[in-house]
Amino acid sequence: MIKDAFKSAARIIAIVVVLLLLIGTGCINSMMFHPVKGGYNATTWGYVDIGTNGVKVAAIVYGPVHGKKAIIRCHGNAEDALGTLWALKELANDGCTVASVDYPGYGLSDGSPDEKGCYRNVHRLYDWLIEKRGFKPEDIIIDGFSIGTGPATELAATRPCGGLILEAPFLSAPRVVTRVRLLPVDPFPNLKRIGDVKCRVLMIHGTSDRVIPYSQGQALFKLANEPKRFVTVDDGDHNTLVDDMGFDNYYELIKGFVDEK
Repeated sequence: MIKDAFKSAARIIAIVVVLLLLIGTGCINSMMFHPVKGGYNATTWGYVDIGTNGVKVAAIVYGPVHGKKAIIRCHGNAEDALGTLWALKELANDGCTVASVDYPGYGLSDGSPDEKGCYRNVHRLYDWLIEKRGFKPEDIIIDGFSIGTGPATELAATRPCGGLILEAPFLSAPRVVTRVRLLPVDPFPNLKRIGDVKCRVLMIHGTSDRVIPYSQGQALFKLANEPKRFVTVDDGDHNTLVDDMGFDNYYELIKGFVDEK
Protein backbone atom coordinates (compact mmCIF):
# COMPACT_ATOMS: atom_id res chain seq x y z
CA MET A 1 0.00 0.00 0.00
CA ILE A 2 2.73 2.45 0.98
CA LYS A 3 4.71 1.55 -2.13
CA ASP A 4 1.64 2.13 -4.33
CA ALA A 5 0.98 5.46 -2.60
CA PHE A 6 4.53 6.59 -3.31
CA LYS A 7 4.15 5.60 -6.97
CA SER A 8 0.88 7.53 -7.24
CA ALA A 9 2.42 10.58 -5.59
CA ALA A 10 5.43 10.38 -7.91
CA ARG A 11 3.13 10.24 -10.96
CA ILE A 12 1.16 13.25 -9.73
CA ILE A 13 4.35 15.23 -9.10
CA ALA A 14 5.67 14.29 -12.55
CA ILE A 15 2.42 15.38 -14.20
CA VAL A 16 2.43 18.68 -12.29
CA VAL A 17 6.06 19.34 -13.26
CA VAL A 18 5.34 18.60 -16.93
CA LEU A 19 2.27 20.85 -16.88
CA LEU A 20 4.25 23.67 -15.28
CA LEU A 21 6.98 23.27 -17.88
CA LEU A 22 4.45 23.33 -20.71
CA ILE A 23 2.71 26.39 -19.26
CA GLY A 24 6.03 28.13 -18.75
CA THR A 25 7.16 27.34 -22.28
CA GLY A 26 3.86 28.45 -23.77
CA CYS A 27 3.81 31.71 -21.83
CA ILE A 28 7.47 32.59 -22.36
CA ASN A 29 6.84 35.18 -25.08
CA SER A 30 4.21 37.02 -23.07
CA MET A 31 6.59 37.10 -20.10
CA MET A 32 9.57 38.33 -22.12
CA PHE A 33 7.90 40.93 -24.34
CA HIS A 34 5.72 43.92 -23.56
CA PRO A 35 5.22 45.53 -27.00
CA VAL A 36 5.16 49.32 -27.18
CA LYS A 37 3.08 50.96 -29.89
CA GLY A 38 2.12 54.52 -30.69
CA GLY A 39 5.41 56.11 -29.69
CA TYR A 40 5.97 57.37 -33.24
CA ASN A 41 4.40 57.29 -36.68
CA ALA A 42 5.44 57.24 -40.33
CA THR A 43 6.10 61.02 -40.31
CA THR A 44 8.46 60.90 -37.32
CA TRP A 45 11.94 62.23 -38.02
CA GLY A 46 14.31 59.36 -38.70
CA TYR A 47 11.63 56.78 -39.46
CA VAL A 48 12.31 54.34 -42.30
CA ASP A 49 10.69 51.06 -43.34
CA ILE A 50 13.52 48.62 -44.05
CA GLY A 51 11.27 45.64 -44.62
CA THR A 52 11.18 43.37 -47.66
CA ASN A 53 8.52 41.35 -49.48
CA GLY A 54 5.72 43.49 -48.09
CA VAL A 55 6.62 42.88 -44.43
CA LYS A 56 7.06 46.16 -42.56
CA VAL A 57 10.19 46.41 -40.44
CA ALA A 58 10.26 49.79 -38.73
CA ALA A 59 13.53 51.52 -37.89
CA ILE A 60 14.62 54.91 -36.57
CA VAL A 61 17.87 56.21 -38.04
CA TYR A 62 19.68 59.38 -36.96
CA GLY A 63 22.79 61.08 -38.28
CA PRO A 64 24.46 61.21 -41.68
CA VAL A 65 23.62 58.80 -44.48
CA HIS A 66 27.09 57.35 -44.12
CA GLY A 67 28.63 58.33 -40.79
CA LYS A 68 32.10 57.52 -39.57
CA LYS A 69 30.59 54.61 -37.62
CA ALA A 70 27.15 53.00 -37.38
CA ILE A 71 25.64 52.03 -34.04
CA ILE A 72 22.85 49.45 -33.96
CA ARG A 73 20.83 49.75 -30.76
CA CYS A 74 18.79 46.68 -29.71
CA HIS A 75 16.03 47.94 -27.44
CA GLY A 76 14.58 46.57 -24.21
CA ASN A 77 11.32 44.69 -23.73
CA ALA A 78 9.14 47.66 -22.79
CA GLU A 79 10.44 50.36 -25.15
CA ASP A 80 10.47 50.97 -28.88
CA ALA A 81 13.12 51.93 -31.41
CA LEU A 82 12.52 55.64 -30.93
CA GLY A 83 12.54 55.62 -27.14
CA THR A 84 15.72 53.58 -26.82
CA LEU A 85 17.84 56.10 -28.75
CA TRP A 86 17.47 59.05 -26.38
CA ALA A 87 20.89 58.58 -24.77
CA LEU A 88 22.67 57.97 -28.08
CA LYS A 89 21.35 60.92 -30.10
CA GLU A 90 24.45 62.98 -29.42
CA LEU A 91 26.54 60.43 -31.29
CA ALA A 92 24.62 61.41 -34.44
CA ASN A 93 25.72 65.01 -33.88
CA ASP A 94 29.27 63.70 -33.60
CA GLY A 95 29.10 62.21 -37.10
CA CYS A 96 27.88 58.69 -36.41
CA THR A 97 24.84 56.96 -37.87
CA VAL A 98 22.68 55.75 -34.99
CA ALA A 99 19.91 53.25 -35.70
CA SER A 100 17.43 51.02 -33.93
CA VAL A 101 14.85 48.59 -35.30
CA ASP A 102 11.58 47.55 -33.71
CA TYR A 103 11.06 43.88 -33.03
CA PRO A 104 7.94 42.26 -34.56
CA GLY A 105 4.82 43.66 -32.95
CA TYR A 106 6.61 46.73 -31.60
CA GLY A 107 6.18 50.24 -33.02
CA LEU A 108 5.20 50.01 -36.67
CA SER A 109 6.81 46.61 -37.29
CA ASP A 110 4.54 43.82 -38.50
CA GLY A 111 4.08 40.54 -36.66
CA SER A 112 4.15 39.33 -33.07
CA PRO A 113 7.26 39.34 -30.89
CA ASP A 114 9.31 36.20 -30.47
CA GLU A 115 12.98 35.30 -30.23
CA LYS A 116 13.51 34.48 -33.90
CA GLY A 117 11.64 37.58 -35.01
CA CYS A 118 13.96 39.77 -32.94
CA TYR A 119 16.99 38.18 -34.58
CA ARG A 120 15.44 38.56 -38.03
CA ASN A 121 14.70 42.28 -37.66
CA VAL A 122 18.09 43.09 -36.14
CA HIS A 123 19.85 41.21 -38.95
CA ARG A 124 17.73 43.13 -41.44
CA LEU A 125 18.95 46.44 -40.00
CA TYR A 126 22.55 45.21 -40.18
CA ASP A 127 22.11 44.21 -43.85
CA TRP A 128 20.35 47.48 -44.64
CA LEU A 129 23.22 49.54 -43.21
CA ILE A 130 25.65 47.62 -45.42
CA GLU A 131 23.52 47.45 -48.58
CA LYS A 132 21.82 50.87 -48.50
CA ARG A 133 24.21 53.00 -46.47
CA GLY A 134 27.52 51.48 -47.55
CA PHE A 135 28.97 50.61 -44.15
CA LYS A 136 31.71 48.04 -43.76
CA PRO A 137 31.05 45.40 -41.07
CA GLU A 138 34.06 46.55 -39.05
CA ASP A 139 32.51 50.03 -38.78
CA ILE A 140 29.28 48.73 -37.22
CA ILE A 141 28.99 48.75 -33.41
CA ILE A 142 26.20 46.69 -31.83
CA ASP A 143 24.65 47.91 -28.57
CA GLY A 144 22.00 45.97 -26.62
CA PHE A 145 20.08 46.88 -23.48
CA SER A 146 18.33 44.38 -21.20
CA ILE A 147 16.49 41.83 -23.37
CA GLY A 148 18.16 43.59 -26.32
CA THR A 149 21.44 42.01 -25.20
CA GLY A 150 20.01 38.76 -26.60
CA PRO A 151 19.69 39.81 -30.24
CA ALA A 152 22.79 42.00 -29.89
CA THR A 153 24.93 39.06 -28.77
CA GLU A 154 23.46 36.76 -31.42
CA LEU A 155 24.18 39.32 -34.15
CA ALA A 156 27.76 39.88 -32.98
CA ALA A 157 28.31 36.12 -32.71
CA THR A 158 27.13 35.41 -36.25
CA ARG A 159 28.09 38.51 -38.26
CA PRO A 160 31.36 40.48 -38.35
CA CYS A 161 31.30 43.83 -36.54
CA GLY A 162 33.53 46.39 -34.90
CA GLY A 163 32.39 46.02 -31.31
CA LEU A 164 29.67 44.86 -28.92
CA ILE A 165 28.19 46.85 -26.03
CA LEU A 166 25.96 45.03 -23.53
CA GLU A 167 24.05 47.11 -20.98
CA ALA A 168 22.52 45.15 -18.07
CA PRO A 169 23.09 41.77 -19.76
CA PHE A 170 21.85 38.34 -18.66
CA LEU A 171 22.98 34.74 -19.09
CA SER A 172 19.67 33.84 -20.76
CA ALA A 173 16.21 35.34 -20.52
CA PRO A 174 14.58 32.67 -18.28
CA ARG A 175 17.60 32.56 -15.96
CA VAL A 176 16.88 36.13 -14.95
CA VAL A 177 14.07 34.57 -12.88
CA THR A 178 15.09 30.94 -12.38
CA ARG A 179 18.89 31.44 -12.10
CA VAL A 180 19.32 27.95 -13.65
CA ARG A 181 17.76 26.32 -16.69
CA LEU A 182 14.38 24.81 -15.83
CA LEU A 183 12.43 25.05 -19.10
CA PRO A 184 12.88 22.95 -22.26
CA VAL A 185 13.58 26.19 -24.10
CA ASP A 186 16.20 28.77 -23.13
CA PRO A 187 15.57 31.94 -25.17
CA PHE A 188 18.39 34.40 -25.81
CA PRO A 189 21.20 32.12 -24.50
CA ASN A 190 23.91 34.75 -24.18
CA LEU A 191 26.06 32.41 -22.09
CA LYS A 192 26.32 30.02 -25.06
CA ARG A 193 26.91 32.68 -27.69
CA ILE A 194 29.27 35.15 -26.05
CA GLY A 195 32.21 32.80 -26.71
CA ASP A 196 31.56 33.11 -30.45
CA VAL A 197 31.90 36.90 -30.32
CA LYS A 198 35.32 37.81 -31.72
CA CYS A 199 35.13 41.61 -31.55
CA ARG A 200 35.94 43.82 -28.55
CA VAL A 201 33.28 43.83 -25.84
CA LEU A 202 32.09 46.44 -23.33
CA MET A 203 29.63 45.48 -20.58
CA ILE A 204 27.88 47.90 -18.23
CA HIS A 205 25.87 46.80 -15.19
CA GLY A 206 24.51 48.39 -12.02
CA THR A 207 25.08 46.79 -8.62
CA SER A 208 21.48 47.51 -7.57
CA ASP A 209 19.79 46.19 -10.69
CA ARG A 210 16.37 44.92 -9.54
CA VAL A 211 15.52 43.27 -12.88
CA ILE A 212 18.68 41.49 -14.04
CA PRO A 213 21.07 40.58 -11.21
CA TYR A 214 24.48 42.22 -11.32
CA SER A 215 25.95 38.74 -10.81
CA GLN A 216 24.63 37.66 -14.22
CA GLY A 217 26.53 40.45 -15.94
CA GLN A 218 29.69 39.44 -14.09
CA ALA A 219 29.23 35.77 -15.00
CA LEU A 220 28.66 36.60 -18.67
CA PHE A 221 31.76 38.80 -18.69
CA LYS A 222 33.92 35.89 -17.52
CA LEU A 223 32.78 33.90 -20.56
CA ALA A 224 33.61 36.67 -23.05
CA ASN A 225 36.80 36.74 -25.10
CA GLU A 226 39.42 39.46 -24.87
CA PRO A 227 39.59 42.34 -25.50
CA LYS A 228 36.82 43.13 -23.03
CA ARG A 229 35.94 45.66 -20.35
CA PHE A 230 33.37 45.60 -17.55
CA VAL A 231 32.07 48.87 -16.08
CA THR A 232 30.33 48.71 -12.71
CA VAL A 233 27.76 51.39 -11.88
CA ASP A 234 27.64 51.60 -8.08
CA ASP A 235 24.02 51.62 -6.85
CA GLY A 236 22.89 51.60 -10.49
CA ASP A 237 19.42 50.18 -11.11
CA HIS A 238 18.02 48.67 -14.31
CA ASN A 239 15.77 51.30 -15.84
CA THR A 240 17.80 54.24 -14.48
CA LEU A 241 21.24 52.92 -15.41
CA VAL A 242 22.24 55.94 -17.52
CA ASP A 243 20.97 58.45 -14.97
CA ASP A 244 22.65 56.58 -12.10
CA MET A 245 25.91 56.57 -14.02
CA GLY A 246 25.53 60.20 -15.04
CA PHE A 247 24.72 61.06 -18.64
CA ASP A 248 28.07 62.72 -19.34
CA ASN A 249 29.96 59.71 -17.98
CA TYR A 250 27.79 57.33 -19.99
CA TYR A 251 28.17 59.31 -23.19
CA GLU A 252 31.94 59.62 -22.89
CA LEU A 253 32.22 55.88 -22.22
CA ILE A 254 30.13 54.93 -25.26
CA LYS A 255 31.77 57.54 -27.50
CA GLY A 256 35.23 56.36 -26.44
CA PHE A 257 34.36 52.79 -27.27
CA VAL A 258 32.86 53.75 -30.65
CA ASP A 259 35.88 55.87 -31.58
CA GLU A 260 38.38 53.25 -30.49
CA LYS A 261 40.30 51.65 -33.34
